[in-house]
Amino acid sequence: MDKKGAIELSMTTIIVIVIGITILSLGLVWIRSVFTDVGSITSGAFEQGETQIAEIFGGSNQPVALSPSETTLAQGDTSTATLAINNLGSSTVSNVYAEVSSKALGGADADTLVCAFSDTLGSKTNTYSLTSGNGLSGLKVLVEDQGSDLGTYACVITVYNLQEGTQTTSLIVNIEK
Repeated sequence: MDKKGAIELSMTTIIVIVIGITILSLGLVWIRSVFTDVGSITSGAFEQGETQIAEIFGGSNQPVALSPSETTLAQGDTSTATLAINNLGSSTVSNVYAEVSSKALGGADADTLVCAFSDTLGSKTNTYSLTSGNGLSGLKVLVEDQGSDLGTYACVITVYNLQEGTQTTSLIVNIEK
């Protein structure tokens, strides 16, 4: 009789251990999924906040402001950034426009990364007249990956005909898997 009790005790112990490991594994998987969801929600909130900050850039003390200045895309995805152009001079400027080109790391053209402006859906904006102290805000820079290799790219934006002269800024684009 003592031997049978010892076997039952060891079987019970084994069953309790198996059930405990199963519950622990399920709990770890659930916690991982919760943290993944929290990470994606946080990223979305930061992107939305950066976009709203960019809309305030009309009062910026920079002739050209871009928000965000860096974005991360999965292969085949799209993203946007907001461009603000400010006339900080003492008189009205006419024929202000911007051009964008996509470059790979090292300066070569990146044919598979498309950078365009929301007002023309092309690489050149419309022309604008900006009175002293005023600017153009809310102009979107659209970025679309069309099969680029993983790595770092840039949408190089050049603004012409400002009183401060030609201004250049870049949107850094990281293509990830």
